[in-house]
Amino acid sequence: MRDISQATGLSMGTLSRRLKDGTIERKNTQVTYEFDAMWDVVHLDEKWFNADKDRRKVYVVKGQSIKRPAAKIKRFIPKVMFLAAVARPRHDDERGVMLDRKIGMWLVVMYLPAARNSRNRPAGTIVPTIVNVDAVLYRDYVITRVVPAIKAKFPSVNKRVVLQHDNATPHGAITDAILECVSTDGWTFVVQRQPPNSPDLNVLDLGYFASIQSLQNKVVSHSIDDVIQSTLASFEALSSEKLENVFHTFQAVMRLVLEHNGSNHFPLPHLTKDAKRHAGTLSANMSCPASLIG
Repeated sequence: MRDISQATGLSMGTLSRRLKDGTIERKNTQVTYEFDAMWDVVHLDEKWFNADKDRRKVYVVKGQSIKRPAAKIKRFIPKVMFLAAVARPRHDDERGVMLDRKIGMWLVVMYLPAARNSRNRPAGTIVPTIVNVDAVLYRDYVITRVVPAIKAKFPSVNKRVVLQHDNATPHGAITDAILECVSTDGWTFVVQRQPPNSPDLNVLDLGYFASIQSLQNKVVSHSIDDVIQSTLASFEALSSEKLENVFHTFQAVMRLVLEHNGSNHFPLPHLTKDAKRHAGTLSANMSCPASLIG
C-alpha cells in the first residue's frame, strides 16, 4: 500500500477506504509454468486387438431372439497385436499444412503356410500368424518401419526425435547406440524409457488405443484378416483433434502425478476439451504451479 501511495500521491487513509468499499481489491499472484509442447516426442506401444468383446449389450424388440457368438475358450477368439507410433499434431509452416502426426500402425504377424486343412482354406495357404514380440522383432520394426515413417511425416526443420516407450523387455533392444545408424542426413534419434514402477505416461495407453478399439468394436470381425482391416481403418478414421485431446489429457495426468507425489491413484480428469476448442479458450499447453516443481 505504501508503494501505491508513493506512486499515485494518494494518502494511506484514502487507499484504505477504497480497499474497504471494494473500489480496489487485493489479489495474490503466483508463478506458474507451462508444460513443454513435446513436438519432438514420438510415443510407441503395442496392443492386442480382439475380434470381439467378451460381452456386448444389444437392444431388441420384444420377442426377438439374438444370435449368441460362441467360442470354446477365450484364447480361440481371433486377435492381432499392433505396434503404433504417434506424435502431437502440429502445423508445418514450411509446407503450409496441418500434420495429423499419426506416424503409423503396424500389425505384428508373420505370413506362413497353413499347417492343416480347414473349411476356409487348404493346407499350405499363406495366412497371417500371430507371433510374440521379442527384442529382435521389436528392433526390426522400429528401424525399418517406425523411423522411415517418422522421417516422412515430421517437418523438415525438426530433425531431432525422442522415441518414448515403456520398459518392457523387448524394448531394451532400442538404445541410443542402435539409433545412431538411422541418425543420418541431419536427423538425430534418441530413446526415452518410462521408469519402472511409475505411472503410465504414454498417450496411446491414456486414451488413443481406447479410441481405436471403440471404433474397431463397432465392426463384427470373424477372422484375423477382419481384425486387421477394421483396426487399421479405425486408426485412419480418428481425427487429429482426438489425438490432440489425448495429449491434453497426458499433460493433465502429469500434473496430477506431481500433485499426488508420484502416485497414480486418481481418476482421469474431464477437461471439456471439445467445448473449450469450440469457444476458442483451449490453451496449447497446461500450466503447472511452481509449488509442484520446487
